Amino acid sequence: MGSKEKVLEEDAGLPYYHGALMNQDVDTLLVNEGDFMVVMRLQLDINRMQFFLAIRLRKGIRRYEIKRTPTSAKLGSRTAASLDKLIESLKATPIELKGEKVVLKRPIPKGKFQLMHKDVIFKKKIGAGAYGTVYLGRLLKTDEVIAVKKLNPEDADEDGLAEMMKEARVMQLYDHPNIVKFYGFILDDHPYLLVLQFCNGGAVEDALKTRQHKLSIKYRINYTLMAACGMEYLHKKGCIHRDIGARNCLIHKGVVKIADFGMCRAQTVYKLDVTKPCNVRWLAPEVWDNGETRFSTDIYAFGIMIWEFFITPYKCPYDDMRAAEVKRKTRAGYRLPVPSKMPQSVADIMEECWHHSPEKRPSAEKMKERLEEAKTKYEKDSNAGGTVRSEVTKSKTIEPKTVEQKKEG
Repeated sequence: MGSKEKVLEEDAGLPYYHGALMNQDVDTLLVNEGDFMVVMRLQLDINRMQFFLAIRLRKGIRRYEIKRTPTSAKLGSRTAASLDKLIESLKATPIELKGEKVVLKRPIPKGKFQLMHKDVIFKKKIGAGAYGTVYLGRLLKTDEVIAVKKLNPEDADEDGLAEMMKEARVMQLYDHPNIVKFYGFILDDHPYLLVLQFCNGGAVEDALKTRQHKLSIKYRINYTLMAACGMEYLHKKGCIHRDIGARNCLIHKGVVKIADFGMCRAQTVYKLDVTKPCNVRWLAPEVWDNGETRFSTDIYAFGIMIWEFFITPYKCPYDDMRAAEVKRKTRAGYRLPVPSKMPQSVADIMEECWHHSPEKRPSAEKMKERLEEAKTKYEKDSNAGGTVRSEVTKSKTIEPKTVEQKKEG
């Protein structure tokens, strides 16, 4: 079966057919002896698709190749006219393969996040991500407008699929007004897809660029607070996002939602390879020393994002520096100048978030509470005719260099 051919509709529609579901996900679902499903692997090197019966036997999980043609399905010595009939035959009469008796007991159905290609309609390309292209689409069963992230053909190997599924595994755990809603993943055939909520306002970064003079301080504080609510939720769920920035916050009907979970990990500490490309301008300085990302490194990045939300006109953090200079200076304690229109109460929170000492940064919960207080204070001052900061605060070094940093500098 050539890679340009599609999986037969009669196969894709079988409740126990899980497409290109990865082994680690399969192994989680096969709980009891006799649990089984059918999966598919796109073998790019030999330019064809291969089908496998995945089943838990007494001695562990086994994967047996099913030889599939448009008119037959064969497993070992057993042949049938279709995949469905082959499975029915195996359920009725067990077979022995490689010295083990294969008894099919319980077919494992698709989960609620496993959609199919027939469930979505593509409309137009609206963007691109680290490993895929994003399209506007529609989810047929609910008639909802959706964003569909398609894995690029050149990335449709095991490594590319692994990156996509890391995002899917994390996103299906979360449900919050300030987190982009996850509808599911599609693996029944290639291309592989993620189905997400479509946010009609686009990225906050784009809004800051195009509507810079129309976004009031009140809106900017609200945007910051909504993002903080999403951050608090993630951290309470034991998740570090690892890619916080205005580019990864979307707006839908005026509500800010944290998006892009490709680097997110459902764990409290994640080791980072600092020799690989990373978003240096949002990276906490201690990561260069210990290689660890934690809740506190998310908070540091959030501090940089607060700066983004208030700088007018919008520009990339440290836009006048090369990445190496950002690394050197932030490790020595340098921080961005406070934007001229940022209220002092917000500036205080921002500076706490990017404090040089991780233990002195606020938790996401505390940060959110402080931003709620800042919002209330700003509204109260505005109603009383108060003013916000009128001069740009000069950049400063918030802590002296350590001996090690002096040597580096």
